[in-house]
Amino acid sequence: MKSKAISKRQGNHMQQLRRHISALATLPESGEPVISAFFDLRSPRETLRTALEIWAIAARHTLEKKDRPSFDQSKSEILMTLGQSWTEEMQGLAVFARGGEHPMLLALPFQAAMETHFDLSARPVIFPLVQLKDRFHRFVLVICTEERSRIMELSLGAVTEEIISAKEELCARLGRQLSKEHYHQRREEDTKRFVRDQVQIITNLMAQRGHNHLILAGHPRHLSPLREQLPKHLQSRIVGSLFHAPNGHDCSPLVDQAIDAFVRAEQEESRTTVERLHEQIRRQGLAVVGVHACRDAIAAGAVSQLVIAEEIPHADREELVRLATLHDLPIEVCEQDELLLSHGGCGCLLRFRMEYLAADPLDLGH
Repeated sequence: MKSKAISKRQGNHMQQLRRHISALATLPESGEPVISAFFDLRSPRETLRTALEIWAIAARHTLEKKDRPSFDQSKSEILMTLGQSWTEEMQGLAVFARGGEHPMLLALPFQAAMETHFDLSARPVIFPLVQLKDRFHRFVLVICTEERSRIMELSLGAVTEEIISAKEELCARLGRQLSKEHYHQRREEDTKRFVRDQVQIITNLMAQRGHNHLILAGHPRHLSPLREQLPKHLQSRIVGSLFHAPNGHDCSPLVDQAIDAFVRAEQEESRTTVERLHEQIRRQGLAVVGVHACRDAIAAGAVSQLVIAEEIPHADREELVRLATLHDLPIEVCEQDELLLSHGGCGCLLRFRMEYLAADPLDLGH
């Protein structure tokens, strides 16, 4: 049995994104406005520049004259950043710029696509980054053939680590050292060892990185033994199976299909979270809904998770995700969920009931 480990390709994307979101959420206001620009790099560069220029003409007229030089400086920085030579694999770009006495420029390229749009406000807009983090979290993809397996960690749409495990070659020894009967027996033993080797790699990778999602790809006859040998706690984390073999050495189509399968699984998890939220609301359990109630619960430290719809008003959305980020809370982003929208588009699962905060600690024993 031989296996080859390929080191991390681009570092821990998710950890870096968390740090950037936290830094943007805590950035103090300075009096100069911040431009938050998000680009779909799959579009022609000239189209993106034109879109920014058209938006900037209208946005500039909303500012007082004293703020316009700072705005012009920020726009120029963003145009220069957009004009850099981004690699073809980069599909999305977020740029935050502020001019004036406290200048700031942050460019974040992603291998996941983003919708092109712009914002001008006193603070950076972080919801698109929070949404990206929620939608394209980390998962493990296993592409298995008869002779080789590729075990990949994907983060934000990019392969961040890859481990290749392959069988030993027995054909050269057939006829010289092994009879056909012994060859087939040895082949079966090597196949079992090959599966055990994969299981060990997957188990270690998911445990070390804290992954909760696993996708298997390959022919069913190669996946079935692997699935059967996985521990039960890992079997429960399989969120998709792709019954396609890789096309030669090019695994990119399977990687793209795996990302699509993962996004669908994330959407299903969002619906499950919303159902938990509504179950708690129906029985007056550990949950609150509505912008004001969520704001108060987060500020009080009572929240275990924020659930928010992308359709709620921009100002409310930014305030809540910023508060949740400051309190280091997990955030579940939902799309077009009627149940959640019927309650103002946001809710919180709680660690304890809010009414306990109002109780006088000295009266708890009476």
